[in-house]
Amino acid sequence: MTVLVLTPIEREFTSLTEELTSLGLPSSSVSHGQISGRSYADGSLFVAQGGLGKAQFGIQTQHLLDHIDGVSLAVCAGTAGGLGPGLAIGDVVVGTSTVEHDFNRAFSKRPLPSFEGSKPHIRGLGSLEVPSQEGFALHFGLIASGDEDIADAARARQLRDSTGALAVAWEGAGGARAAKFSNIPYLELRGISDNADHDASTQFFENIPSAMKNVAFVLRKILDMPPP
Repeated sequence: MTVLVLTPIEREFTSLTEELTSLGLPSSSVSHGQISGRSYADGSLFVAQGGLGKAQFGIQTQHLLDHIDGVSLAVCAGTAGGLGPGLAIGDVVVGTSTVEHDFNRAFSKRPLPSFEGSKPHIRGLGSLEVPSQEGFALHFGLIASGDEDIADAARARQLRDSTGALAVAWEGAGGARAAKFSNIPYLELRGISDNADHDASTQFFENIPSAMKNVAFVLRKILDMPPP
């Protein structure tokens, strides 16, 4: 069985794979279909780039699900802007659900599309104690997904109030839709890189390595979980 992990952009991919190697997981370069990535732990983990934005991320997630046999979990692993109180830069949010916040509802009052995270993996991470020396906290809650840079405090508050999300990023709903289509459990993991305010554009790039380092720590724990 393989845990499939996709990061949106190259910087996140590089930071994540370097940290997984430093955690003692040997790897090799492997291609599945048109996408290359890194295979870890005798094939039990495969990490690749999913692309920027929901549509591209969904396409590449589906492509890999079609080319890899025995995927037990699909993971969107990246950085995000923090929306909820008590979140610090570097903290990791485990998505109990991914909500597609930019879905146009002009002619419909239906709720925003929402995709539940894998409950067995969420339960397993619920008992995870992050050592104080790791320097980050683990949070569980909604992650908002939409192709919109949130770099304004007022817009961030509006989004938090309308969705209840702890964090916001772009690609999660794309991956969630592909996983649902393929009947594969899904999980979104986001390291907080910025506060979704006017400093976001600077904070985002500065904090990718540390945020993805902490995401790698959580992924390593997922690999140690018994099969659901």
